[in-house]
Amino acid sequence: MKYLADTDIIIKHLRGKHRLSEAKVAAGMAVSIITVGELLYGAHKSVQPQKSLQTVNNFLTDLSIKVLNLNQEIVNDYAKTKAQLEREGQRLDEFDLLIASTAKIHSLTLLTDNLKHFQRIPGIKIA
Repeated sequence: MKYLADTDIIIKHLRGKHRLSEAKVAAGMAVSIITVGELLYGAHKSVQPQKSLQTVNNFLTDLSIKVLNLNQEIVNDYAKTKAQLEREGQRLDEFDLLIASTAKIHSLTLLTDNLKHFQRIPGIKIA
């Protein structure tokens, strides 16, 4: 496994606005359980929730996307990084920070278009 896809990349893929690279999928791609929650939330609030839920579930199973759960190491990194950023006067969305900590702890490259958010986090690889 080499990549962790951020929620924004998956949403763009599902809407047909951004195709995930076959090479990156073949190299091994995962998503955080946080991303799954964000995708399911979006599906439930959509105009066609059942269709949207099916699309999310198909995406996760058809591409054999691995879902990474939170663990003690990830939440420790999250807490440390959040405290460090706050000391520097910077704030970051809680979910983005948990996704970033997941990528960092698993030594994965984060696939995201939210460069502004994630570039502030030390020790994370972004593509």
